[in-house]
Amino acid sequence: MTIRIGIIGCGAIAAIHIKAYRAIKGVEVVACADISLERARSFATKYELPRAYEDYVQMLASEKLDAVSVCTPNYAHCEPTVKALEAGFHVLTEKPIAMNAREAARMLDTARRTGRLLTVGHHMRFQPAARFLKRLIAAGDLGQIYFGRSHALRRRGVPGWGEFHIKSKSGGGPLIDIGVHTLDLIIWLMGSPVPTTVTGSVFTKFGNRPDFYSNWGDYKREEYDVEDFACGFVKFADGSALLLEASWAAHLPVHESYAQVILGDRGGAQFRPFCNEGAPLEILTARDEALVDIRPSALPEVDVYEEEMKHWIASIRGEAEVLVKPEESLNIQRLIDAIYLSSERGREVVVAEEFKENP
Repeated sequence: MTIRIGIIGCGAIAAIHIKAYRAIKGVEVVACADISLERARSFATKYELPRAYEDYVQMLASEKLDAVSVCTPNYAHCEPTVKALEAGFHVLTEKPIAMNAREAARMLDTARRTGRLLTVGHHMRFQPAARFLKRLIAAGDLGQIYFGRSHALRRRGVPGWGEFHIKSKSGGGPLIDIGVHTLDLIIWLMGSPVPTTVTGSVFTKFGNRPDFYSNWGDYKREEYDVEDFACGFVKFADGSALLLEASWAAHLPVHESYAQVILGDRGGAQFRPFCNEGAPLEILTARDEALVDIRPSALPEVDVYEEEMKHWIASIRGEAEVLVKPEESLNIQRLIDAIYLSSERGREVVVAEEFKENP
């Protein structure tokens, strides 16, 4: 059976989606939509798509689709997802799931009500080292997981394209941009525990300064109203805890780091996604009186976006279970919201008291 795909939003990430879809047998991208008809037509011409739309609602009504990729900016994830689900289509939306937990809960509720699949584009889970580590943890090799430390750090890396630096368009800065990826990864590895209390702080020290230089492109400094560094401490319902840091700009000893550390009572692990030097994964344990360091080698080399899309299509065909579950993404969004709220209030946030939206 051919799976027919429509794409909403024709920016850079849409190009990655279509490339990955085209690597899968029995998948056809048949249409695209963008608020700029010129951009939609240009995208359709470049990728030889039959039709382009200015209004995604018209595309949903006109095309016989099986699924939709939502590749819009953060502020436009919720509404297209809800409308596509209500039209009867499965949806893969880019990260973050939404601007806030209220929107994310609405999306999840719609997926449950319509019986359609919903997932979020967290491609870090599809790295071979991540899946290998997940299997080790599930097998009990690390024992009981009690602590995690998550980094999503850039020394200089404020995006100079799009509207990432404008809170009303993005929802926040590095925490919701790159931190959401690593939070999804480490909390999934830890077994998807539910956050109970969160203490966080966010800082804007660089991005809005006229003298700040970022080699990631330029943007209007007067528009910058998000953080450029965030940190937090999370306690989970199972008794485990997590420290996290995310930055676009900070005086750090590294230019970029996505290192994730997990501690269990039988072993620990350090995973460095997209590591180009040294071992991306280290398992740290002990045998008798000896400390033992294990560095898996010869892991498969894959295109993580292709792996993500292959699994997504298999899920649509009923051959696999969605890996990134919307319930997990809602928990991540609640955690992110709680960090911003804790920073604003200057105190710990109790998640159950602040986020009572269903589901």
